Amino acid sequence: MTQTPSSAGAFVERLRGNVKKTVGSVFGNDELEREGELHKEKADASVEAAKLSAEAEREQAEAEVVARKREIEVERQRLQAETAAEQREQQAEIEKAREEQRVQAETAQREAAVERQKEAEQQAAAREQQVAAAERAADERQAAQIEAEAAKAKATAGTLDTLTEETTK
Repeated sequence: MTQTPSSAGAFVERLRGNVKKTVGSVFGNDELEREGELHKEKADASVEAAKLSAEAEREQAEAEVVARKREIEVERQRLQAETAAEQREQQAEIEKAREEQRVQAETAQREAAVERQKEAEQQAAAREQQVAAAERAADERQAAQIEAEAAKAKATAGTLDTLTEETTK
């Protein structure tokens, strides 16, 4: 099964959650365990969002097919009316002009919708980058804090070793 970027991201989030939960459990850090759970929930939400997005795309494609079939039927009926009677030729030309205007208006609307969607996606991507940068910074701060705590624990252990050696002498 090929992974999509969203499913790969969900896998990474789930993996990150498992690691954080395990590390939190090993070190008795409830906050880190909760973070691990949140990462898992984020992964699940990402997978669900991808499913919903795919379903929306399928429905959109189906709606476009139905709309296209309707347009084809309208055109077929227009052509039958034109060949049935020459006296209706002028009316058929008017209807054709109206249809072209409608198609142009729809095309303009679709192009505008596509542009709005593109802008929304760009904004969403920018927000995701900001969130990722903030998470990265938080992870780096947390790592620095853990390193500082480890250094402090090492220094305490060294002091205890020294005291133990002095008391046993």
